[in-house]
Amino acid sequence: MRSEPSKPGKRGAARATPKPAAKPGRPLKGGKTRPVAKAKPEAEKKPAGPAFEYILETIPGLEAVASVEIKERFTTPPKKDRTVPGLMHLAFTGKAERLLALRSIVAVFRRRVHPVPRPTGLLGHQYFSAILADCNAAIALHPEGSFTSLRLAAAGRDSAVMARIASELAKELKLDIDTTGEETQTLLVRLLPLQKKVEKPPRRRSRDDAPEVDEYVTVWESLVSLSPRPLSTRTWRKENYPGAVNACVGYAMGRLVGPAERFLNLCAGSGTILIEREQKGALGCDTSKAAREAAAANGVELADWDATAVPLEDGWADAIVADLPFGQRIGSHKDNVKLYPALLTESARLLRVGGTAVFLTHELKLFEQTIGAQSQWQIERVIPLTVGGMHPKIYMLKRLKSQAGGGAKKQKTARPK
Repeated sequence: MRSEPSKPGKRGAARATPKPAAKPGRPLKGGKTRPVAKAKPEAEKKPAGPAFEYILETIPGLEAVASVEIKERFTTPPKKDRTVPGLMHLAFTGKAERLLALRSIVAVFRRRVHPVPRPTGLLGHQYFSAILADCNAAIALHPEGSFTSLRLAAAGRDSAVMARIASELAKELKLDIDTTGEETQTLLVRLLPLQKKVEKPPRRRSRDDAPEVDEYVTVWESLVSLSPRPLSTRTWRKENYPGAVNACVGYAMGRLVGPAERFLNLCAGSGTILIEREQKGALGCDTSKAAREAAAANGVELADWDATAVPLEDGWADAIVADLPFGQRIGSHKDNVKLYPALLTESARLLRVGGTAVFLTHELKLFEQTIGAQSQWQIERVIPLTVGGMHPKIYMLKRLKSQAGGGAKKQKTARPK
């Protein structure tokens, strides 16, 4: 039986087809016109700043550690300089002050290459203005008065041309000229000649053609330092201590061990490694009262523990780090002959199996003989450094289960991150 169609207005009634909504701009009743909605402007994208090339200088030997830090912060990894150890090139469009926050970097320079064959060309308006702009950019990164002098480090800096360049820059920047190289609030400008390869257009060659010879032309490079003093001169260091480890090296040592819940710093000195590690609950010790007082002034408390007899249980530490006495400013070789074996034995007791120890020393022969006589260690990595005219090494060791006989094992491993 077929049902009757529902009547409008009652339950079950068929819905009336809705009227199309009036479009903007169409006339409404009364002769009015619906206003046209204004399109919202698209959010303007801030253009990236100009790309500058920077030279980043680290401690020779720490290029891998610095490269990882730079890539973590800025995504783009730097390119290692092919000729000078410790230098890396980075094209960067961000704010330059972000580069000054890098903790593995000693100095940052803004770099330009000027296509002039002789230094007299640098006095031309275009090139001199570019160098001056880089100097002003460096000065603008710091509070007023941070720079008091200008130092020109250049090939032939005693020549009349270089003297004129230094004089003109100092005049424009209203700075004195540093002739001693000992002032601490100095704007450093380096001018160096480079040999640049001439790019030739590609052409077809036959078998009978003589081999092409590369041609080079001389150009000049300008490097302007972005800070009045080395970046390794940390603001937290209120008290200097003889033989204190370089802050960039201390940062690298703390980073090399990786994550560690229980971190122990033996022979902690003025606290550089602990401060650079920035880990709550990390412990450090030193028997020197002067060292503990310096560390306290720098913001870290050290325990008065002998590094060869630490009052902690076996296997307490996940990571142990120590800047060992070099036997020069601190201690002596005679003292180290007794200290090194005892300290490494105690470190093996304190460190859990599989844990990592990182040691810095200049007593290379003594250290290697000592670990060679102990079976608890495996050498993971050795990093030669050049610091202040000295050539110490960082040793990364892995704690093994004690074995009867034999010395430390040597193993080449992938570069740790």
